[in-house]
Amino acid sequence: MKYLLSIVFAFAAVNWQSYAATENHQEVYVYICTGPTASRYHRSQYCSGLNNCSGSIVQVTLAKAKAMHRTPCKKCY
Repeated sequence: MKYLLSIVFAFAAVNWQSYAATENHQEVYVYICTGPTASRYHRSQYCSGLNNCSGSIVQVTLAKAKAMHRTPCKKCY
C-alpha cells in the first residue's frame, strides 16, 4: 500500500510540475525513448509506455520532441 501511495504522489508531483511550468511560460520537459521505432513523448519517465524501450530514456524539451515529429503517449497524456 505504501508503494502504491508513493507512486501516486510521484505521478501527481510530475503532473503539477508540468502544469506549473506551462503557467509560468517555462520550458516543459518530456521523456522520449531513443530506440529506432519509438515515436511518442511521455510526461513521466515512469510511464508504462516506456517499459519496452530498446534504447535509453532521455529528457528533452517538448518543443524538441515535437520537432522530432513525436506524438503524445496515449497512456500518460
